Amino acid sequence: MTAATETPRLILWGARTPRTLRAHWVLHELGLEYEKRPIGSRTGETQTPEFKSLNPREKIPVLQDGGLVLAESAAIVTYLAEKYGQPAGLIPPGSSPERASYYEWCFFTMTELDAHTLYIIRRHTALRDLYGEAPNAVSAAREGF
Repeated sequence: MTAATETPRLILWGARTPRTLRAHWVLHELGLEYEKRPIGSRTGETQTPEFKSLNPREKIPVLQDGGLVLAESAAIVTYLAEKYGQPAGLIPPGSSPERASYYEWCFFTMTELDAHTLYIIRRHTALRDLYGEAPNAVSAAREGF
């Protein structure tokens, strides 16, 4: 195999969160081999000099694909689908009505479901020691979801 035909080395940083699960899932669906770096959030592992050089925001997941470093699960999933998923039909063709719908649902999931409801639920249940209890906010978030 020549350098021009080698598959870039893929490394995925992150584990144990729904956001990292998205990236692991698409890599699995695409049948891509990748190295797993199962670091967790709020463990100090995202604050090491090595990780901070990849993502100074100290958030997971982070994908390395050769020289590309990419954070944010929706960006990672879309990138992988565009680069490796066209033959599998994992993502609709660019500039099509179906691709527009893909973006609509992707952004809805990230902004409305994840940021507005699921994170509030997680923040005030699993992470209540850090953020405090907020039963009314959790109830409203569950209803909104």
